[in-house]
Amino acid sequence: MIEGNANELPDFQVFRTVIKYCLFIIIVPVLSFFVVKTVLFDALLRVEPITSSVYSAVVAVIVLHVTLGLYIYRAYSEAEKPEKPVKRD
Repeated sequence: MIEGNANELPDFQVFRTVIKYCLFIIIVPVLSFFVVKTVLFDALLRVEPITSSVYSAVVAVIVLHVTLGLYIYRAYSEAEKPEKPVKRD
């Protein structure tokens, strides 16, 4: 019984990390699109609506690639970590 709970904990941590990054990958590019469009291109630079949408979409795609890169980097860096040896007294 105890061994089953010990095996579930890393699985839960992996699941939590994946969910966190999925939300991060979905929310951050969408927010960056609207923030950049509204604040930068529409309010400050006064670019035409269609042009500001295109530029904002480009920014959102770049942000999406950065967030995906962070997820991949995290996945590889965790996979390369050696397991900690268990000290037995």
